[in-house]
Amino acid sequence: MERVLIGTIVNTHGLSGTVKIKSHTDFIVERYAPGTTLHVAFRGDLIPVTVQSVRTVKGLQHVTFREFTDINQVERYKGSDLYIDATQIHELDDEDEFYFDELIGLDVYTDHLVGTCVDIRQVPQGELLVVRRDDAKDALIPFNKVFVKSVDKDQRRILLDAWEGLL
Repeated sequence: MERVLIGTIVNTHGLSGTVKIKSHTDFIVERYAPGTTLHVAFRGDLIPVTVQSVRTVKGLQHVTFREFTDINQVERYKGSDLYIDATQIHELDDEDEFYFDELIGLDVYTDHLVGTCVDIRQVPQGELLVVRRDDAKDALIPFNKVFVKSVDKDQRRILLDAWEGLL
């Protein structure tokens, strides 16, 4: 079954098995709703876990799972990615909306190849594309219509408006 990346466990919190998650999704309420089954990628396996509770603190989701009640049970999962079944995602209403994993890996162009989108960062002002350039320096590009002309998932490319000083 196909899986979709929704976050990464970055640390633990407290002694009761709570984990801190850096989310890679705009649909936090739906993805971490109590009772939702997630899959922790650990040493080549996908371990199913059930969300018991969630709260957002400083941009990270603090999640407890029914299967874990102690910090010693979750400590080993730090750095592990979290996935959902692809059947759990819904179609987006707007053709200008994208799931983060649809953008990661796309080539980024102006009038020439600039680099590759390697991550999406969420900031209070919106989302930023993290573009890995040939010179190994990352560029942060606001993901909005002012800077991004188009996204073509079929040709795997993002076309930017070539603003002076943007790159």
